[in-house]
Amino acid sequence: MKKKSVSEASMEQQYMAFFEEHYRRPNSVLEFVKYCGVAEGDFYAKHSSLEHLEESVWMNMADGLIHRLAEDETYMAYSVREKTLAFFFGFFEEALKHRSFVLYSAGDLKNPALLKFKRFKSTLSEYFEALAVAGIEAEELSGLGNLSRWYAKGALAQFLFLLNFWKNDSSSGFEATDEAIERSVNLIFDLAGMNALESGLGFARFLFRHNSPA
Repeated sequence: MKKKSVSEASMEQQYMAFFEEHYRRPNSVLEFVKYCGVAEGDFYAKHSSLEHLEESVWMNMADGLIHRLAEDETYMAYSVREKTLAFFFGFFEEALKHRSFVLYSAGDLKNPALLKFKRFKSTLSEYFEALAVAGIEAEELSGLGNLSRWYAKGALAQFLFLLNFWKNDSSSGFEATDEAIERSVNLIFDLAGMNALESGLGFARFLFRHNSPA
């Protein structure tokens, strides 16, 4: 049988298909290329390892979302706070389509495997840092200190927090995750303004409510 061209189906799509069929990672590159029906050389022309390929799946989710948002006129008219909310809501909407893979790949979120995905982290950091710069220029955020970098680091930590919250969310339609996104984003922005205490207390009450025994 003739082997498929890599262009016929992306490596990332085939990696997801393998996971959905076997609920595990391939044991080796050889096992994966035999499953795909592509040459081993085609794999290494695009990826240095299976870990690199798995990170590319995450990269596609983030890059695809950022690209779609950038082409949305409504999004482009948003404030930086609203753009941040749109990103988080959009990411978890996309992640829901592959929830089993996302949680398996992320691993133990108390010591998240995602921290090793440097390209993915860099993509998120660049996106959030650009938002911070825009927020400072629009006077939505304080320009004191190196706030844009602080915001990028805070948003990455916030992403990991929300991923862990989503993992454990048993609410209908993941409504609690939606509320966690809104409250945590508002807290991050209000920390640079006069509403920090009110937002902080509201977020603390929310977390207590969703972590208390039923």
